[in-house]
Amino acid sequence: MSPLVLYILPAVIAFLTSFMVGRLLCTQKLARYFIDDIGGKKLHQRAVPASGGIALIIGVVLPIVLFDQIIINSAYFYFMMGAIGMFLLGLVDDLKPLGWLLKLLFQIAIITAVVVLGDLRLESVLLEHSFFRLPYALSVLISVVMITFLTNAFNFIDGVDGLATAVALVFILGLLYFQTPFSGVFLMCLAAALFGFRQLNREPAALFMGDSGSLFIGFCCACLGIFFLEADLNINNTQLDSFQQRLPVLLALFWFPIADTIRVLILRLSRKQSLFKRDKLHSYSSLLRLGHSHSRIVTLVVILTLLNVFGAWYLEPLLGVSLFLVVQVAFSIVLHFYLNSLIKKFTYQKESSNG
Repeated sequence: MSPLVLYILPAVIAFLTSFMVGRLLCTQKLARYFIDDIGGKKLHQRAVPASGGIALIIGVVLPIVLFDQIIINSAYFYFMMGAIGMFLLGLVDDLKPLGWLLKLLFQIAIITAVVVLGDLRLESVLLEHSFFRLPYALSVLISVVMITFLTNAFNFIDGVDGLATAVALVFILGLLYFQTPFSGVFLMCLAAALFGFRQLNREPAALFMGDSGSLFIGFCCACLGIFFLEADLNINNTQLDSFQQRLPVLLALFWFPIADTIRVLILRLSRKQSLFKRDKLHSYSSLLRLGHSHSRIVTLVVILTLLNVFGAWYLEPLLGVSLFLVVQVAFSIVLHFYLNSLIKKFTYQKESSNG
């Protein structure tokens, strides 16, 4: 089968389906069921339907069923069922909020089923030239925690028009470029569906991703990250100098959700606040307070992510995995303190002008 039929045609169908279904969901007749109202801790200034997850999942699944049925009839079956389960959980929560505890328990149940039944696990750790094989129980535990954390980390950044979509696009395109041993058709369709949805999600957004979309995409990214890390050592990767580069590259591609979530959790703990209560401590909330537009925030996050990726790609061979991971952490810490200093300066100037 020609590459045009194998990859391009499914991607075009994914793009058009996601975009057209999204446009349909924006119509008043359907939008009223998913209106995400303003007020409280929410950052947007007008009511927008939060049903983009429906457009995304239809945009991905339709071309997969038509062109790549092997993914739903193979070892990837449980991964697909888990992704659909996450979408349905988010959809129910969009229609009638479940509460953070119940939603988290359902997430853990779905993820545990996928990890155990689908054997989708982080089985080993490759650092420098050391190879560590994880015991089965520890492998399952780490995999469940990792997928749960990354799924929710992605969900947490869905607060600015186009931000979560752009982060996911960079991540999926990165996995394609670095030759992730997974269905190329699926990755192409996922990227194309995200791009189609982005046309409606960029500032000012006509359609939000909603929990149905953020849990679906976040879960897919987390699982694909494990596929990337667990690539067979016999598979040649012309884009990486060594297999030990996989971990730094993966952390770089998903840098912003990870760094922002850890930052917020630490701030909440330091202030003795609930870890799961909605607030305005996220980095993008601070940037909005400083007067940055949604589009500028998205551009800034994408640029910083690409800098991380290029660092992992070019510096890791020079520094080694351990030292480069330290550099990645230091990079996030420096940005945190720089952002805090800007916020303090802005607050001081505002209080002085009001005083």
